[in-house]
Amino acid sequence: MSRTKILFAALIIFAMMSVLLAACNDVPSEPATANVLDNEVEAGGEEITDDPETPPSDDDTPPQEKDPEPILPEYLTVRAVAVGDNLIHSSIYSQANRRAGGGDNYDFRPAYENVWHLIEGHDLGLINQETLVNNVIPPSNWPHFSTPGPLGDLMIEMGFNAFNIANNHTLDLGTDGLIASLDYWAEKEEDIAVFGAYYDMEDRKNIRTLEIGGVVFSFLGYAESLNGLDSWLIPPVEVGRFGNAHMDIMLAEIEAAKAISDVCVVFLHWGLEDWNQIEPYQRTAAQRMVDAGADIIHGTHPHVLRDIEFIERESDGTQALVIYSLANFISSQIVPQTMIGGILTFDVIVNSKTRAVEIADVLLIPIITHYDPGHTNVRLYPLTDYTPELAAGHGIRNWGRFDYNYIFEILRKNVSEKFLPDGWDTNR
Repeated sequence: MSRTKILFAALIIFAMMSVLLAACNDVPSEPATANVLDNEVEAGGEEITDDPETPPSDDDTPPQEKDPEPILPEYLTVRAVAVGDNLIHSSIYSQANRRAGGGDNYDFRPAYENVWHLIEGHDLGLINQETLVNNVIPPSNWPHFSTPGPLGDLMIEMGFNAFNIANNHTLDLGTDGLIASLDYWAEKEEDIAVFGAYYDMEDRKNIRTLEIGGVVFSFLGYAESLNGLDSWLIPPVEVGRFGNAHMDIMLAEIEAAKAISDVCVVFLHWGLEDWNQIEPYQRTAAQRMVDAGADIIHGTHPHVLRDIEFIERESDGTQALVIYSLANFISSQIVPQTMIGGILTFDVIVNSKTRAVEIADVLLIPIITHYDPGHTNVRLYPLTDYTPELAAGHGIRNWGRFDYNYIFEILRKNVSEKFLPDGWDTNR
């Protein structure tokens, strides 16, 4: 082939290859998102998805933080109120029945309405319910008390939420009556603690507690006497008992109660009736219970006022409040001194970190139970609302001295003035 022909052929081949290369350059390139659609892993090692809401892998937005735990104040304060024996004689439930129109209806409110404002509004309300409240057994008077259910309903409405039922009248109606009362309280939907008597040992081991304002309270109740009716207690029903023979059990229960609570409250139905002196064995027993963990000891049963004091715990020097007797909340008794009682208010302060307990601002508000001649119209008054004229007309004067000055004499004799309101006797 001639040189000219070879050159011509080479030019044709070059031209054809140029056309082919130009055609290849007209084909669109692979989309840049192809690796995203295929969920491929890039060189950085992170998987990229086609979810448009998924932030890019290099987003520097911080992860959502959890809400911080609430910061408790350094001290938690619970406002408490305590009263003595709620002793419902026939004159009290009979007048309540008449006011409500008879039948199964009862209106107890008028008997308590003058002191209602001194109870309501507190966080913790302590009371010894001396008589068996139930809706099964007809009402009855001393020596074997039975109290209709509306009385208990009213106490809850007034503001009480801790009820001791271990006392010398716990077995007035036998074991069946006690069970009827336990059933009544068990049906209450309110957040209350009822203690001192139990269906059985398992129930007794279930120590009653209430959590109030971040503070956990535990409650125990013990009776020194059952009025000689011990044989009426049929197992497995249990009643808390006070005395040397029962001390080991009491101390063990106090230790257990303190272990599950911040504040351990112990009710003791103890001492001689109608006697205002603190008995030596009471101080001895109180010291042992305080050392075991009791923070508040609430004494009941004497029906008359006894003093209040703080007892120091030997282990760490902290103090517990001991109330030896607030007398009756209400009653229709015939001993003049039993008409003079007290409503005790105080603050329970708990350190939110150490859980140390302090009782502060203890104040006894004197109250008077008044009834007209013939035990009629039984009702309560704060001393600030009581008058010499009312005292002069008190139905109890048939059984002994009772006048306006007598009230102040009893208060001055039985209660340290530091626990009484400022100017408590200025109206005298």
